[in-house]
Amino acid sequence: MPSLWFVVPAVGRFHLTAICLRQLRRTCDQLERHGVHASAVVVADDENLDTARELGFGWVRRDNQFTSQKFNDGIQKACDVAVNPRPVDYVVPCGSDDWVDWRLFVDLPAADTMVGFQRMSFVREDGGEISESLVNYPGGCGIRIYPRQLFEPFGYRPADEHRQRGCDTSILYNLRAEWGYELQLHHPDSDPRQIVDWKSPTQQINSYDDVVQWRRNAQPDPFETLADIYPADALDEMRNYYHLALVPA
Repeated sequence: MPSLWFVVPAVGRFHLTAICLRQLRRTCDQLERHGVHASAVVVADDENLDTARELGFGWVRRDNQFTSQKFNDGIQKACDVAVNPRPVDYVVPCGSDDWVDWRLFVDLPAADTMVGFQRMSFVREDGGEISESLVNYPGGCGIRIYPRQLFEPFGYRPADEHRQRGCDTSILYNLRAEWGYELQLHHPDSDPRQIVDWKSPTQQINSYDDVVQWRRNAQPDPFETLADIYPADALDEMRNYYHLALVPA
C-alpha cells in the first residue's frame, strides 16, 4: 500500500485553514479507502497546529520568516528516516487555502517522475465567482506529486531555504539541476475543479486579480459549480465562512 503525505505550511486565517484541513482529512480518508495510505503534516507556529492535532495530522513548529523553510520542514518530516521511522513514498505540497480531489492521487507515478497539474480553479475573495484556469508553467500549479527518491540528494530539503515566494519554482529548478534528463514531468488531464484555491478577504500572497492571466472562464456560484466534486458539508462550511467574513463589523 503506497503512502502519501500532504505538506501544508500555514499561518493565521484560522477559520479558513480549519475548513480546508477538514476537507483534506476527508481527502485522506477517501484515499485510504482506495488503496493509498494518506495523511498530512502542517507546519506553523500558531493555532493551526491545534487543528492539525485534532484531525490526526502530523505537525512541525516553524515561524513564518521563510515559507520555503516550512515546506522543507514538512518534506523532511514526511521523508527522512532520521525524523520519521516510517517515511512516506510520495509528498504533495498543498496550500492551507486549497482543496484537492482524492481522485488525483490514486494513480501514483514512477520514482523518476514528478506529476504536475496545470488545470485548477480560483474563488474570488468575496466567494462570488469561481474561475477555471490553466496554469501553463512547466510544473503546473504548486500542487505536485513528488516521489520520495527525488528529494534524497537534498537531505529531503529541496527548496531554497530563504524564500518567501516561488518555493515551488525553486524545488523544480533544483530537481532539474540535480537529475537533468532523468527527471520526467507528467501533466495528467484533469478537471480544473479538482484543485481549488479559496482566496481570502484577509491576508494572502496572491489575490484573485493576480491570477487573471490564467483564467479561461468564470462562473458566478462556486458552491453550485463544485457540488458534484466535494461534499455538501464542506461546501456549506465554506459558504458560511464567506458570509461571516464579509459581514461588516
